[in-house]
Amino acid sequence: MDELTQSLDAFGPWDWACVIANLLVAIIGLFALKCWRNLPGKSAAPTTSVGDAVIGLSTGLLSFGILFGVVTGLVSQAFSTHFGISQAHLFTAAFCGQLAAAATMLAMGALAPKTLGWAPSIETDEPKPAGSAFRHALRAFSFPRVLLGLLAIFALGLAATLLWKGFHVAWEQLFLRGWAGQPPADEPQEIVDAVLKTDVDTWRFLTITLAVTIGAPIMEELAFRGMIYPGLRRISIGSEKYGRWIAVGLTGALFSAAHLSPSAALPLFAFGAFMCLVRDRYGLLTCMAIHCSFNLWNLVWLKLAPNASTL
Repeated sequence: MDELTQSLDAFGPWDWACVIANLLVAIIGLFALKCWRNLPGKSAAPTTSVGDAVIGLSTGLLSFGILFGVVTGLVSQAFSTHFGISQAHLFTAAFCGQLAAAATMLAMGALAPKTLGWAPSIETDEPKPAGSAFRHALRAFSFPRVLLGLLAIFALGLAATLLWKGFHVAWEQLFLRGWAGQPPADEPQEIVDAVLKTDVDTWRFLTITLAVTIGAPIMEELAFRGMIYPGLRRISIGSEKYGRWIAVGLTGALFSAAHLSPSAALPLFAFGAFMCLVRDRYGLLTCMAIHCSFNLWNLVWLKLAPNASTL
C-alpha cells in the first residue's frame, strides 16, 4: 500500500488522463466482449493435413524461438565495438531479427500455403469469397472489426492485470506470514524500462518504435496465430468440440511464456488466447492490425504517463 500511495502522489495530469482513458476503453471493451459473444457463426473443423500442420507448427516455433535470436545476435555482433553495443543498435538488430523470422514464415506460407493460416475459419451464412486465403483475410479486414477486437483486448487486459495484482498482494502477505514461498518480482518488462529511459527525439526511440509497433506484432502474429495455433488445433488431442479450446489455451500459454515476464504472464495469456479467436473470426491481417494498435497505444502512454502506465 505504501508503494501505491507513493506512486499516486507522483501522478501528474497525463498520469490521471492515462488512468481515465484506459478505464473508459476497458468499460467500452466490456460491451465489445458482449457483442463478440453474440456474433453469429460457428467454428469450422480444420481441413489442413497433419503433415502441413506439423510443418507450420515447426516453422513458427523455429522462426520465433531460434531464427529471431540468431539473426538478432549476428546483427548485434556486426554493430558491436570494444565499447559494447548501443541500445539503438540493439533494437535495430532486434528489428532485423523480426524481419528475418517473418520473411521465413511468409516464404514457407508461399511454398506450402496450408502451413500459414491467413483466412478466418468461422462459418457464417455469408457466401465464402473466392480466391486465396490471403484474399479471404483481406476481405474480412475492416476498421470496425479491428476496433471491436482492440476494445475487447483492453477489457480482458485490465481484468487480467487486476486479477494478477490481487493475487500477487495475497501471495506477498502469505509469504510474510511464512505460509508460502516468495512471489516473483512484480516488475515491468525490460522493454518498458528501455522506453522510459529513451527520449522521443532520438534515433534510438525510432528503432524501439519500429521493433515494438511493427516488427514484433507482425512476427508474433505470423508465428503464434498464423502457424502455431492452426498447427496445434489440427493435432490437438481431444474431441472436435474441445480440440479448438485446447489449442487456444496452449497458444496463449506459449505466447505468455515467450515474453519472459512473470508480472505480465496472465495479461499476456489472455491476449494470446483471445487473438486466436480473432484469427478464427476475422483472419490474420486483423490480428496484426490489433496487435500493432495495442502496442502503439501502450508505447504512447508510457511516454506521456510513465507513473500510471507502469503502476
